[in-house]
Amino acid sequence: MVLRRIQGENRERKGCCLSNAHSIGLLYLERDHAHYREVKDLAKYLQEEVGVKKISMLSYVDNHKKHIPGWLVKKLDSGYFCKSDLNWYGKPQKEVQAFIDCEFDILLDLELEPILPLKHVLVQSKAKMKVVAAQPEWGIMDYDFQVVRDNTFDNSDEEGGHKSSVKIWKNHMDMTFRILSEMNIQ
Repeated sequence: MVLRRIQGENRERKGCCLSNAHSIGLLYLERDHAHYREVKDLAKYLQEEVGVKKISMLSYVDNHKKHIPGWLVKKLDSGYFCKSDLNWYGKPQKEVQAFIDCEFDILLDLELEPILPLKHVLVQSKAKMKVVAAQPEWGIMDYDFQVVRDNTFDNSDEEGGHKSSVKIWKNHMDMTFRILSEMNIQ
């Protein structure tokens, strides 16, 4: 696997809690406008409530350039890459190098399941602390902190069906931010 060969890039590893972070990178899969708003709200929360000065967002769009959603805009601290930007191995070739080179205090992979193009960015990142959701089926371990998903909550909602993936994702993000806030790292 190509990712195993690029693993171990030189980076300064340093733990950081949310309250001490000056810069945070957010990696996520672009799904729809509602999910985009959720991630934007997380970024806003981190800036306004936690006091993080710089939030950068990078999303992967599992589509070709011709079908990029209209709400996605490349800005100084946010961007995206798409299926057209991947090589044969699923490695992003464009739009990601500045994000990879940024030495974020914390890099958060917001995905609960492994997304290969985002893993390429995660593995190559120069971030000081990399945080991921537990993904036991994923064998590459280039991260510093893993948040185990909480399976103890009730998986059914009022209508008797399963909780939507959005609710599960929100629950995991709340738990991740709570843990990162309570960490005693200087």
